[in-house]
Amino acid sequence: MQNKIKMMIFLFLFVPFFSFSESKGEKMFANNKPSDAIVLLKNEISAGDISSSTYNFLGLSYFQIGEYQKSVDAYEEGMKSSISNKKILLYNEGNSYFVMKNYENAIKCYSLAIVSDSAFSKVYLNRANAYVLSSALNEAIDDYSKYLELVPEDSQKENILALIDLLKSELIRQEEQRKLEEEQRIQREKEEQLMNEELERQRIEKERQEEEQRKIDEQKRIEEAEKRRKMLEDVANSLQNTDSTNMSSGAEDIIDYEHESELD
Repeated sequence: MQNKIKMMIFLFLFVPFFSFSESKGEKMFANNKPSDAIVLLKNEISAGDISSSTYNFLGLSYFQIGEYQKSVDAYEEGMKSSISNKKILLYNEGNSYFVMKNYENAIKCYSLAIVSDSAFSKVYLNRANAYVLSSALNEAIDDYSKYLELVPEDSQKENILALIDLLKSELIRQEEQRKLEEEQRIQREKEEQLMNEELERQRIEKERQEEEQRKIDEQKRIEEAEKRRKMLEDVANSLQNTDSTNMSSGAEDIIDYEHESELD
């Protein structure tokens, strides 16, 4: 779908904007000699021989030889001139950015050109293309529709209408995809929550079992300690003889007085 959309975009590459009295540089450009035109146009600028279209043709000449950044620089320099046609400069600068695939700056230039002239139809078409390639499909539809309002009899009208329908279908598909992804996200979150809850239940159960086992082990330890204590007590008692015949009266060391006393 997206590749098909890209194949259907339409682009007016540039607007030459010829002046009434062409300079040598402008005539050289018109004769399809952009490299020679650049030399002449730069000389004209250096000499101060500048018209309202001088910088525009300089930018277009750079554009034609593939020096797109230099074309942008020429348009930017032209914007500083009070006599330049800024609407055309902005439009062509937007086209240079477009072919450089810098769609963000292209859109900015096209938008400024529209501010300068809201009825400048071609700029809506090119900005719509830049919006498409920036995935701003709603904005693209608005610009294509605006272009057809300004140029209702355009030879590409049917193709543009078909592209608008394709963009609308793509928006529906994207919305369905967004809803599907949102549902999948919610499902993943639910599954993750259930998993976390189960892990927490297992953790609590493990702690309960460990605590129960600890109590059992502690009880066994106490019982074994008590057994050892009783065993030691029994041994101690068995070693102690309690027979009365073997008991001492404590008189074993008393002096024997059986002899008669020498005293009367």
